[in-house]
Amino acid sequence: MAEFDPIEERAVEMLDDVQLEALRIKTVSANDERFEFVLWNLCLRGVAVIAKVCNSRGKASGLDDQEIELAIEDAAARMLLRFSRPDPQPQVHALAADIAAACVDRPWPSQRCAPRLTSRTPNLRLISGLDEAIETGKVRPNDWESS
Repeated sequence: MAEFDPIEERAVEMLDDVQLEALRIKTVSANDERFEFVLWNLCLRGVAVIAKVCNSRGKASGLDDQEIELAIEDAAARMLLRFSRPDPQPQVHALAADIAAACVDRPWPSQRCAPRLTSRTPNLRLISGLDEAIETGKVRPNDWESS
């Protein structure tokens, strides 16, 4: 990772979210190697939100600790990919919360429930001769009768 000098690093760390987003767009579009440091700072700000959202929503959804950790990792990776794009992104905390919520709300193996089975036998109309009519390609309503 390319480095700013220590004074520039501290200045970048002190930027607010809007200024940091503007610097991200500038460094990404200019192919400046220092964009990784800007990206790092944005992700640090977003990971706290991701962890909070994933923990609260995950526990409310019945996810176990391992699934919550996987949701946090998935959300962090998605946020990193979003910030690697040159186009403007939403404010870091809003983006982190949206991505985290989407990662938790996806279907997880522990949330799958057994299929619902009906207790009664379905009432089916059987038509005799329909199989032969389909095989021969000659389907006429008068060729079969309902049973």
